[in-house]
Amino acid sequence: MKIGSLEVGRVGLGAWQAGGGAWRVDPAEIKRAYEYALDHGLNFIDTAEVYGNGRSEKFVGELIRQRPHIVVATKVAGFHWGRIVKSAEISRRRIGRVDLLQFHWPPPVYVPICRVVRGLERAAELGLASEIGVSNFDMDLMEQAKTCTKKYEIVSDQVVYNPLQRAAERLIEAGRRMGFTVISWSPLAKGAAVKESLGDDPARRLDPAVKRAATPAGRRVVETIRKIAAGRGVSPAAVVLAWHAAKGAYPIPGIKTVEQAHDVVEAVGLELSEAEVRAIDEASAQFVHGSIWPSGMRYIPGFLLKLGFILAGV
Repeated sequence: MKIGSLEVGRVGLGAWQAGGGAWRVDPAEIKRAYEYALDHGLNFIDTAEVYGNGRSEKFVGELIRQRPHIVVATKVAGFHWGRIVKSAEISRRRIGRVDLLQFHWPPPVYVPICRVVRGLERAAELGLASEIGVSNFDMDLMEQAKTCTKKYEIVSDQVVYNPLQRAAERLIEAGRRMGFTVISWSPLAKGAAVKESLGDDPARRLDPAVKRAATPAGRRVVETIRKIAAGRGVSPAAVVLAWHAAKGAYPIPGIKTVEQAHDVVEAVGLELSEAEVRAIDEASAQFVHGSIWPSGMRYIPGFLLKLGFILAGV
């Protein structure tokens, strides 16, 4: 699969968990988990400047130091629209290099989308990234962003997508026409799409997918996935990640344990049949509608949003 000019596999990794913050992690175990995944075929890892206030980026930098083949993506915080280049410089110092630079979420309504795109393009011009993308942009914002480009194309839009949150399917179809890739964060719905017993990580407490999984409709989705997994002799996580590939999205699950890393690696060689994909689609049909990002956040001034992220300890 390609994201712009970047060659990636069927599945990548997200490194939010590595920043700690909203996730309860064992530093030694999480390091072993990511090393296992990267040493067994995965070649893409995504992070962000807000994850653990830079801790995740430093973690990724250590991982890739002896792995020059790994494609690295990071994200500029949505409240840093006026300092994209500076943020990119700091991220590159933490990581060592950046292949894909993304804007993490839509800016406040008083900030022109083209200002964000110009900042990303300027960072690319300065050699701070090879490709540029956005994150959490809906269809209307993505179309606006595409009209702003001058020297670089927007090659990706990273949004939430999983069997319990399927609103991004319009974007996936548009990406095929317009030449961008939908990167799906939370592809396993923070684990809610594959198991009933979840950890007490703060990141899960208000997640709508976790709440949906507890409903009768949500339980049908989980049961369908687990039934397919049992029939194939693979993990439920591998089934969901293979479903993403069939749908045309690029999943970047986060991992905290070596066992979870095994599940992700298992997905690389798994292809679902049309009947299996259809079974998951039918079980999750009522979750097609909704939004990919809370629109109300665009009405929060940037300085308040930044304060909120600091207090939340993302």
